[in-house]
Amino acid sequence: MMAAIRQRSGKWQARVTVAGQEVCKTFLYKADAARWAREQQIEMERAIAHGCAGYATLAMVIKRYLAEVLPGRRGRTQDQYLVRRFLQMPCAELAISKVQAEHIAAMRDQRLKEVSSGSVRRELDLLSSIFSHAVKEWRLCRENPVLSIKKPAPGRARQRRLLPGELERAMQASQSPDFTAIITLALETAMRRSELLQLRWDNIDLQRRVAYLPLTKNGESRYVPLSRRALEILQQLPRRADGKVFAKNGTSLSGAFQRAVARARRLYEEECARDGQPADPKYLIDLRLHDLRHAATTRLVEHGLSIIEVSAITGHKTLSMLKRYSHPDPERLAAKLD
Repeated sequence: MMAAIRQRSGKWQARVTVAGQEVCKTFLYKADAARWAREQQIEMERAIAHGCAGYATLAMVIKRYLAEVLPGRRGRTQDQYLVRRFLQMPCAELAISKVQAEHIAAMRDQRLKEVSSGSVRRELDLLSSIFSHAVKEWRLCRENPVLSIKKPAPGRARQRRLLPGELERAMQASQSPDFTAIITLALETAMRRSELLQLRWDNIDLQRRVAYLPLTKNGESRYVPLSRRALEILQQLPRRADGKVFAKNGTSLSGAFQRAVARARRLYEEECARDGQPADPKYLIDLRLHDLRHAATTRLVEHGLSIIEVSAITGHKTLSMLKRYSHPDPERLAAKLD
């Protein structure tokens, strides 16, 4: 059993180790660090003396979840960042059994000042899964406090449509290998980013013009038909030794897309300045990689495919979700009424 206090970067860090389990916290004043260390050590020793399964802070549980559970989950790469963010919550150093709904509500309210309601809902869902695992599998607490708070309302469906020439300008401005091929396939197939980057040549049948996705976000496999343009792109790509179609990961692709859009916007503004024309304030602004899935889904609808056919291609399970992703042009709809 050990408690240590040391000064780091002008602050005081208290570290308590009991029976191989360690917690630490930083304070402005040494006296506060010493007081916290004494209280923490007493509480941990009491828990062990009473035969508890172990003194576990929320931070400990989060780290265990990160090491043992997350690697087996779909979307683990994206979730790793969020799980590590949870370690920064003020309540992370509390015993998990002492984390209450008001602690989670405070986190929710703070995050709503920083990110969209949709992002907060995703974070709460992930945090809830951590608590549920601690309750059901590890028996470290009795309740999931996330279930006791109100989630923010879902945000409005994103309505950003591709403007003429935007995507072409972004592809021309990109300096990233495979960028044009990936972006074109995204628009031609309506695949998610993760689905595109997990494509393997073994699962692509160029003769039948289909790509097989063995595992998707909703947990089901599906076949995606390949348009003639998608087929041409794939036929031009070199074969990799590892069997994957593309080498990029999700983070690098999203970063490459944002850099390409920003570079294209600068070139567009320079072009407008040379021509003496005002730049459109919406052109090449607030354009995201995921908007290509919206655009592709909308195009399938506008080409006359049925809802069942579109959902079979995109993998949407419900009509409500499909409606969030398809935004038919009102002018096209008006023309159909003539």
